[in-house]
Amino acid sequence: MWLNQQTFDAIRILLHLAETHPALSRASAAAAATGVTVMNVQKTVHALGETGLIEAVRGRNGGMRLGRAPDAITLAAIVRVFEPKDCPVSFLPSGVADARISAALFKAHRGFFQPLEDVTLSALMADVRLSPARDASAAAGTALRPAALPSAAV
Repeated sequence: MWLNQQTFDAIRILLHLAETHPALSRASAAAAATGVTVMNVQKTVHALGETGLIEAVRGRNGGMRLGRAPDAITLAAIVRVFEPKDCPVSFLPSGVADARISAALFKAHRGFFQPLEDVTLSALMADVRLSPARDASAAAGTALRPAALPSAAV
């Protein structure tokens, strides 16, 4: 299964908010920390806010923060915001062979999400803090990119 760029952006934004939790963070700070453009941060945060993963505070001293504790947000919850929720086999015509194909593809689709249920933002933060890629990017002054995330998370 392919993940779209907004999914990776959301994971990086949520990791940034987990690092600053429970304090508020502005879109410009999230953009600087993650390498995601301010416009894409705003679009992604809007979608995450609709699901309750992010809480947005309006006003002069506003910003955004996690809607739940980092250990209560799973990768599966994040991925489900931006990726198709249904298995893309509903277009197959009915029939015994087609039913078997549909069942196998449905099982694979559901199987993709199962390992993501066990990975929380807290666990990712611990992995990223220990990652040599994170240390190298911090020393170079560059933002955390998807390649620096643990392979089990992506």
